[in-house]
Amino acid sequence: MNKGKILISNFTLLNDNQFNKSVILLVKDDDEATIGFILNKKTKYLISDLNESCKGLEISLYEGGPVSLDSLHFIHKKNDLIEDSIKINDDLFWGMNFDKIIDLLNNNKINRNDVKFFIGYSGWGETQLTDEINENSWLISSDFSSNDILNTSDIYWKNKINEFGEYYKIWSNSPYNPNLN
Repeated sequence: MNKGKILISNFTLLNDNQFNKSVILLVKDDDEATIGFILNKKTKYLISDLNESCKGLEISLYEGGPVSLDSLHFIHKKNDLIEDSIKINDDLFWGMNFDKIIDLLNNNKINRNDVKFFIGYSGWGETQLTDEINENSWLISSDFSSNDILNTSDIYWKNKINEFGEYYKIWSNSPYNPNLN
């Protein structure tokens, strides 16, 4: 697996509360670990809820995943302004300097549509993700734009899974929790 790819949860994860109907951007894949962020699960919180320095920044926070829920992460398109970022692909970066991004946002030097914030992350051990892919839990795509990633909608998963053909259309229309159907 390579960073810069997205994982689309397959129908086999419909009963998984965390990953059901998730789209995950992989930001790291090496011998240590594979890390990604769930792109399409918005929380009820905003950046402005975090602390005083974020006051007035009405930017949504997303569930990055179930690991380290006390950590904050962001991806962005402005590597020329934010040092120490890790390249994900040609125009997306995983930022590490939270104070810098908040300063840039507060001073209108970066557009809010050029950054996305996450609480926690999704992570896999050495062969765990490969095993899950072999079990058909995830579909893999590299067909996306950075604007799609930074501005996902509630129907992003549905749109991405439909790209895999007719077989998946029935699943794309399933209720979020099929047990309540």
